[in-house]
Amino acid sequence: MNNLEKLRQHNPLVICYTNDVVKHFTANGLLSIGASPAMSEAPEEASEFLAAAGALVINIGTLTKQSAKDMLEIAKIANEENTPIVFDPVAVGASQFRKSFCQQFLEEVDVTVIKGNASEILTLIDSKTTMKGTDSNTALDVVTIAKKARQLLQTTIVITGEIDVIAHEDKILKLANGAPMLTRITGAGCLLGGIIASFVNKQLAPKVDIIEEAVSIYNIAAEQAAQAINGPGAFLTQFIDALYNVTYDDYLAQRQVEEV
Repeated sequence: MNNLEKLRQHNPLVICYTNDVVKHFTANGLLSIGASPAMSEAPEEASEFLAAAGALVINIGTLTKQSAKDMLEIAKIANEENTPIVFDPVAVGASQFRKSFCQQFLEEVDVTVIKGNASEILTLIDSKTTMKGTDSNTALDVVTIAKKARQLLQTTIVITGEIDVIAHEDKILKLANGAPMLTRITGAGCLLGGIIASFVNKQLAPKVDIIEEAVSIYNIAAEQAAQAINGPGAFLTQFIDALYNVTYDDYLAQRQVEEV
């Protein structure tokens, strides 16, 4: 059985401590692909939720002093419960507050996957990096950043952009699927973090093919959605439908993956 079929058969519970802008979209996207999302943000119930969960997503998009404290506490409970964590350092280079939190988080918490754009991942390994909001510098050498981040942070790195890059152990993969319309909606990358988490499902050290399949299927669904629309509003709806309808055969026929 392939990973997509396993996901749809087991409906993994994915706990999402994500930003306020994207909760509705993230929940609908996860439901569409076959996962079971829970937007639980209370440390008081974290042990019970995480004991049953397949993964935890921590997304710092709307970070506050209180949410930073709660994210750290919940993530440490996830470590105690052996629940894998997908960490999304949204706009980490935009402020010293975000940089300091991410540094503390990665020092105190074991994460399974870190997902971000090139500027975000670079900031995690070079604190001098700056960003304009969530925007990434398209001139950056993504493969070099991914390799260095993997070395320094000792976890799987997913860098998103026109070409996505996965750094996992001794492998570097470049993924060319995707749709430009993803950059015209809010929360596309945030949902991808949840999709990755749903594929990881209880695996603290998932194989690279699981991460690659998650990212590729997400991007193939985006391509299928973009073919049927002429604007970002319609794309939102079509993308949710495409995540529901995308198949493993679509993945085998359409994936564009290169090892470098």
